Amino acid sequence: MMLTVQHRLPLALAARVRSVRRPFRPSPGQGPYRLPHDIQDRLVLALAPFRNRDAALTLAVFIARFWSVPGRVGGAFPIDRRELADRADLGLTEKRVRSAITTLEAVGFLERALTPSGSRYKATEHGLHRKPILYVFGSEYGSAFVLANKRAQAARGGVSGARRMPSPSGPSRPSTAFLEALAKGPKSKERSETKVLMGPLRQDRSLPAQPSAPTPLDLALQRLGEAIGKPSLG
Repeated sequence: MMLTVQHRLPLALAARVRSVRRPFRPSPGQGPYRLPHDIQDRLVLALAPFRNRDAALTLAVFIARFWSVPGRVGGAFPIDRRELADRADLGLTEKRVRSAITTLEAVGFLERALTPSGSRYKATEHGLHRKPILYVFGSEYGSAFVLANKRAQAARGGVSGARRMPSPSGPSRPSTAFLEALAKGPKSKERSETKVLMGPLRQDRSLPAQPSAPTPLDLALQRLGEAIGKPSLG
């Protein structure tokens, strides 16, 4: 296996695998993310001949944690060696990050994304800076991540277009607001029919209204008419 790998790699990489004799048994890892089992086994087998295999596997897990999720797995991403250097969750120097990237490219875990032609540098306020190199997952690993995401989604029950309707656990009960509205509503159909928009509707408009009791003013006017000999007001 080592001879096959060495035949495919550049001379500088081939020199890194000559002194590797012990088998590669990586630790399970203590972080919040772990590679899917099939991807882990494939990558461990591919990294076994390399002396920096531990650093390469650590960097691969870190990259996959953020870029293998649905919606990102097919996109390109940069790897800033200076930002990743001396992180507590990585424990890699900038030199080891650079070496790990090279190894992950050699085994096909990473590939350089296609970029439009043009200058590799961009103008900034501090002068010309080299544009960041963008990477994508290799075709085999990218497809494996897509399948792993589908398996995880199916294990969680999937995401359908329509939400599941909860089954009723018992007969439904009317809400408090509905009961209050019912209590404030008309008591009967007959009573509601005697109402119009501007006030109560009289039952018989042909009958005159009943005379009301005489007021003190009416009585005073009646006494005044009797005193001057005029007929009283009826």
